[in-house]
Amino acid sequence: MPRIGVVSDIHGNAIAFMAVLNELGRRGVDELYCLGDIVGYGPSPARCLDLALTYCDVLVRGNHDEAVFIESVQAKFNPIAWAAIEWTRKQLSDRDLDFLLHMKTTEITSSDITCTHDTPVPDETAYVLDLLTASEALAALSTGIGLVGHTHVPRIFTAPMDIIGHGFCPPEAVEAIAPQDGEPVHLPTDHVALCNPGAVGQPRDSDPRASCAILDTEQRTFTVHRVDYDIRQTRADTIEAGLPAILGERLSQGI
Repeated sequence: MPRIGVVSDIHGNAIAFMAVLNELGRRGVDELYCLGDIVGYGPSPARCLDLALTYCDVLVRGNHDEAVFIESVQAKFNPIAWAAIEWTRKQLSDRDLDFLLHMKTTEITSSDITCTHDTPVPDETAYVLDLLTASEALAALSTGIGLVGHTHVPRIFTAPMDIIGHGFCPPEAVEAIAPQDGEPVHLPTDHVALCNPGAVGQPRDSDPRASCAILDTEQRTFTVHRVDYDIRQTRADTIEAGLPAILGERLSQGI
């Protein structure tokens, strides 16, 4: 049974992505899943796409990946985020854009794990941050484990399998877990679990270190790992690229 590296929300931060790839390689993983938002915000979108194509076994599309080729979603983005999208679009080749266009939004892997960028609820977009959105997401899973990103915050939600049925899970049955750096969280076999590895390229849990995770399918554990990287250089690259300065400045605060 494989050890799966899990990354999400790289957001054009190649320095953070390379640090995470090195850390996961050092710890030993058999596969690597990417939960989307490879681009957007950061100064190295093309490099991040190249790295994802080279190293990731599973890739699903995030909302920032989608926005690069669907301008009609502009209303869903704040002005700073949209300025970064427009800048990103100009940095990508036709091959890059074609790849983003044809990415899946959901994938059920050979290990019977559901991968999505945000909620697995069909035709919905949501930040799975509270018990209500988590209950809806857990009820929508057809597998025992789901992996999501989008929130930029590492989190695990679980609920007993025997109370989930007919597409409904009561919010009061959901347990929320905030995983700590390097501490494995056991996922009971009689529970459905939804796991978020946090963000590689733009963490928002007040910890500026890049975030990733390892899902051990044999031990049934999900372990978040925080990784130091050169934030100062990424901030400088962001400003040099002409992106809004706040996108680089916020990295040192993890917000």
